[in-house]
Amino acid sequence: MLLIYPPVAKISEPPPGVALLAGSLEANNIHCKVVDANIQAMLWLAKSASYNDNWSKRAITNLDRNIFELKDIALYKNMERYRQRVIDFNRAINIAPNRRFNISLSDYTDYKLTPLKSEDLLISAQSYRENPFYPFFESQLSKIIENYSNNLKEFPTQDKQYSNEVKRYSPDYIGISLCYLSQALTAFALVGWIKKQFPKSKIIMGGGLVTSWMSMPTWSNPFKGLIDYMVKGRGEEAVVNLCRQGTEKNKIYQPEYTPNFDFSEWEQYIAPGRILPLRTSSGCYWNRCRFCPEKAEGNLYKPEKSSKLLDNIQYLVNKYHPSYIHFIDDAISPSFLKSLINQGAANQGADSSLQEPKFEWYGFLRFTKELADPDFCNALYRSGCRLLKLGLESGEQAVLDRMEKGTDLNLASNILKCLKKAGIHTYIYLLFGTQFEDETDAEETLDYVATHSNEISFINIAIFNLPRFSEDAATLETSLFSEGDLSLYLNFKHPKGWDRKKVRLFIERKFKKHSEIRKILKNDPPFFTSNHAMFMI
Repeated sequence: MLLIYPPVAKISEPPPGVALLAGSLEANNIHCKVVDANIQAMLWLAKSASYNDNWSKRAITNLDRNIFELKDIALYKNMERYRQRVIDFNRAINIAPNRRFNISLSDYTDYKLTPLKSEDLLISAQSYRENPFYPFFESQLSKIIENYSNNLKEFPTQDKQYSNEVKRYSPDYIGISLCYLSQALTAFALVGWIKKQFPKSKIIMGGGLVTSWMSMPTWSNPFKGLIDYMVKGRGEEAVVNLCRQGTEKNKIYQPEYTPNFDFSEWEQYIAPGRILPLRTSSGCYWNRCRFCPEKAEGNLYKPEKSSKLLDNIQYLVNKYHPSYIHFIDDAISPSFLKSLINQGAANQGADSSLQEPKFEWYGFLRFTKELADPDFCNALYRSGCRLLKLGLESGEQAVLDRMEKGTDLNLASNILKCLKKAGIHTYIYLLFGTQFEDETDAEETLDYVATHSNEISFINIAIFNLPRFSEDAATLETSLFSEGDLSLYLNFKHPKGWDRKKVRLFIERKFKKHSEIRKILKNDPPFFTSNHAMFMI
């Protein structure tokens, strides 16, 4: 099986989902190869750019130097230099396609097609030659598929096939991991290209975005005939069983496995050191927030055993020698944090306070009582924690209570102070425009953030989108957010008149203009945002 992670997504670290799938396939004796086409295609796009103005000329001329410097931690200590290098790098990517496309380090826009319509995704598959990454498919990806397929003679269960149009061997299965909207149109162009060039290969598609589509109550697969199998949620067992159709279908699935990052070309990723993305669970252990799309989709919380996780982490650290671990959970559980602390203390022994951890780490947490304990925060720091991403959402307690966030603002204040004192930086997420909030509440959020500006390192600001199939959608007057059948969100008439236009004006004219908040916002890395924030500290 060949697994492909398509562009466009951020290119600071390898994709974790395909690493999990590769580990599962390996544990179940199914041969696979992973291709991170995202990093490869983005670098190819930047290096294939042409220019006709001074800025673009500078971006292309200095591309290799800019990439080199973005892999040096020294650059991250100078925000102005860092910002210039990133913006120039983005310019090289952005100028490569024609005017129909707008491609950046974090997004992909096609002004003719939208990923919110299944009809447009099918058109993207049919017209794959129009996709700006099509030359990459032909010049680079085709060679990878052919070389992999030619090597399958070592595996007698594989039947090499080739198309009549072009003599290209193909693997039995090609899996495509589709996690973000920014990948969707290119992923379907890739499917169309594979169908034409490697028609004997069966295509399996899964990932976060596919799971969201398939969780819609109205879902009726519009991609039959194009995609052979679509997989919802944690797809490891389902993909293994698909690959075992036929003579091996009665084999028992082996659920114990370790993520396999052997595909990672570590020197290519845009970061000052190796980042190992790992998850300790799927879903959220809180799972009550009324604004959350995952709750609307019915995703359940499934933690891994802490002892197994710690063994896996130790194994992966010894194998790949990462500088950083990025825990990608919706929220790391307090129980795992305690296990991580205890494991670190046991490994370091009596002199733990004097020893540096093998890696630094960061991830998403909730505001829980453990973080208000100075000793606990100090222990987190000793375990390697340097940055925590925390969903505050609002600085008004009544709003938090109505959205069932489960956060106490007084506790959050103590936590921010404890983390600051321990040397752990914070990336705070704010959500404006929910049906529970009005402008007076938003003012409270402004005041709360300004009051705690010395303890907040970074801010992410978002405007609320109403999940299309949430419980609250049935109680509000709604309209289509997009005409697309795959749109996951709705517009709604705000019960307090706090509509999106007013929210946006408040954010731009008042919230961002506050002197203390403006200082925090200047810290945010362009395009890479929280993926690079760790290195700014």
